[in-house]
Amino acid sequence: MSRINMEYHTEYREDAKKKIIAAALDIAAEHGWDAVTLDAIALSVGVTKPALYSYFKNREALLRDVTLEVVRNIQTGLETTLAHDNDIHRIIRNLAELLFEQQKPFANIFFQLPTRMRQDAKNHEEFAHFFDKSRIVIRDSLTRIKSDEGLLREIDPDAAAYMIIAMTMGLLTSSDFLEMDVNVAKKIWIDTVERYLLIGHRAGDKR
Repeated sequence: MSRINMEYHTEYREDAKKKIIAAALDIAAEHGWDAVTLDAIALSVGVTKPALYSYFKNREALLRDVTLEVVRNIQTGLETTLAHDNDIHRIIRNLAELLFEQQKPFANIFFQLPTRMRQDAKNHEEFAHFFDKSRIVIRDSLTRIKSDEGLLREIDPDAAAYMIIAMTMGLLTSSDFLEMDVNVAKKIWIDTVERYLLIGHRAGDKR
């Protein structure tokens, strides 16, 4: 893990915060969310624990920014995956890969999201903005695909986007809580999304 520069110029501070967050994500991925402590992060980035308080007032403030970093990464992944592809079968599988494979180390973060949103109004506002933006990205992609006759006319892109977001959150949180195998959760997600979009009968030979 990169060491951080403790200079107090704005650019150094931003770089240091990014490295601290990256260290926290690495620890969470390797050892689990409970292992993300200020002591572990300080050791990883090569500073003293008190020095971290110049960037984050406590562990909760750090975890909040770590959680936001995870959802921002998913947002970027959504935009990239849905940018130009109009093949709905390929899109569904690429989204499943993004949501269930690439984010697997951070599944327990999603389990904590509902609690964090209820406890902190600012968290609620920021996460709500993320979910709404994600819904719009999915809706607009489905609208584009539908206009190219890649979806049946009966499909409502806005309702479908709501369903996909809600089911994704439900599966990510419940699979962690129930210790469900990620491949099982991913298959449930793919099958359900395909059926909702009325393409399941077309996709049987492509699995």
